[in-house]
Amino acid sequence: MSSTSLRPAITLPGPWHGVVFDMDGLLVHTERQWLEAKLELFRRYDRELTAADKAAVFGLADLQTVTYFAQRFGLPSERVPELQREYLAIVGELIDDGVEITAGATELVDHLRRRVPIGLASNTRRTLVDRILGHTPFEGWFGAIATGDEVAPKPAPDVYLLACQRIGVEPGKGVAVEDSPTGVKAAHAAGLVCIGVPSDSDHPLAEADYQVESLMELL
Repeated sequence: MSSTSLRPAITLPGPWHGVVFDMDGLLVHTERQWLEAKLELFRRYDRELTAADKAAVFGLADLQTVTYFAQRFGLPSERVPELQREYLAIVGELIDDGVEITAGATELVDHLRRRVPIGLASNTRRTLVDRILGHTPFEGWFGAIATGDEVAPKPAPDVYLLACQRIGVEPGKGVAVEDSPTGVKAAHAAGLVCIGVPSDSDHPLAEADYQVESLMELL
């Protein structure tokens, strides 16, 4: 499916009965914390985090990510749970130092929650989602939250299907807002229309149904 520019007349909620958002890199700039955690983890294991490493795990859930890291570090598979705990502990400490909210995110989510059911579909595990939301105005704003530790993570459709089920919206009547190719694939696999808002110029969202440069364009 080729990307097209979102016409100015098409703003959210538009023709859709519900909106499901990704979180990291879209509503909040936590990609910085995740990157810093990766750099610290690689430093501890005396490895260099390369562009290929970052691309390999972009948009993936933490278990998928640390499984890849274990292979890079030459660790046996039984060390993956330990590595996962170490990685998440670093991320949690960085998040507690503060979270930067994306321009337009507060206004857009606040606008939509008063008009249609809205949900959050994130590959991030629920404990960290709650921790992140606790640093934002979004806490309590979403009708439902679905996370990658509950069901198969993106690019599988399960997180989006669960979010739609929980907000009571048929996927075919909903729209997803995503910042990563992994998320776009998941949204499409679940049957949602997808609006892409790229957070990384190295990962354009050519497969999104619509693409905008900023959340402000959707108001």
